[in-house]
Amino acid sequence: SKMTRAIAQKEGMRFEETLTGFKWICNKKFDLQQEGYTVLLAFEESIGFCCGDLVNDKDGVCAAAVFAEMAVQIYNRGGTVTRHLEKLYSKYGHFISRQGYVVVPDPKLTVAIFDRLREGGKYPTTCGPYAIAQVRDLTVGYDSSTPDHKTTLPASTSSQHLTFTFANGCVANLRGSGTEPKLKYYVELSGTDRDATTATLIDMVKTIVLTFLEPERNGLQWNSSNL
Repeated sequence: SKMTRAIAQKEGMRFEETLTGFKWICNKKFDLQQEGYTVLLAFEESIGFCCGDLVNDKDGVCAAAVFAEMAVQIYNRGGTVTRHLEKLYSKYGHFISRQGYVVVPDPKLTVAIFDRLREGGKYPTTCGPYAIAQVRDLTVGYDSSTPDHKTTLPASTSSQHLTFTFANGCVANLRGSGTEPKLKYYVELSGTDRDATTATLIDMVKTIVLTFLEPERNGLQWNSSNL
């Protein structure tokens, strides 16, 4: 969740993004420690956590212990974890996300879909009614938000990965799966109103899938009922 980044920015802490996988996450953690930083939390989208520096890897035992300690402290102050989370939402915003995939019958089709989106460097500036502010392409190493238009994260031509940041703050990651015949999407949006943010996000996910991936035209299988 980008909520961690929002908290770090508001509270004057440093936030770093890496590629998925604790090889990348803990290498970055080590680099930060060498710079003199204390790394409080490292995590990935698929519910893997590394708390503190006792174990430099995904560790559910330490994460559970830290959560239990936090829960006890909140309870001793007369609160609950749920109410504490609601306070965080009030202060930093509601961060709503949806993850899903389309089934792609042919790996070459995945490449073709991404090639159409990048169109030789002419990336889309809109998706339906939604304006796109930034594009990052970790396949070719392009990032429109950096001065030299090069990605700060490692790029690899062997995998397909595009990130679109929209003008309203929504971030959509599209990437091909390395182990399954799937093209995956991860979409997140934040806002002050939970219901309104959720409604906008769901509409954006539908627009992104139908406009960028074109399931019917490309013969992809997509279960939109999971939204």
